[in-house]
Amino acid sequence: MKKFLLLLTAALLLSIPTTFAASKLEKRHAYTLKNLNLDKKTEAAFSPILMQYLKDKKEAGKKYDDLKDKYKAAEKAGTLTDNQATQLLEAKMECDAAELEVKKRYYPEFLKVLRPKKVYYAFDLSNDKMSKIDGRDKDKDKD
Repeated sequence: MKKFLLLLTAALLLSIPTTFAASKLEKRHAYTLKNLNLDKKTEAAFSPILMQYLKDKKEAGKKYDDLKDKYKAAEKAGTLTDNQATQLLEAKMECDAAELEVKKRYYPEFLKVLRPKKVYYAFDLSNDKMSKIDGRDKDKDKD
């Protein structure tokens, strides 16, 4: 019985980051759709494309995010080494390039459903910080 409880607890703990990440992704998706002010038909057509774009964009930045998490303590303590900083910079540039490729790939897909002005806003809104999406940044402009 103890082994079962231990395994169940471990499974629950392992699922928390995934649930949290999915929750952030879903919040970003809902926020973007809400602020685009689309009619129901257009929103229904655009919603799955937007969700896949957000997933692909997140995947493109995963290498940097993982490395940033790995060196978070050193960065916070001010003990980041030159080697670690180089790894972070190179991963960031690589992920930025991968994210740009994702955006280029989805641009024509977005245009099939939205007018160019709405495509611009869709990309812009989907990049807003979580603090703004959660409403904690009401009076601040987007960085």
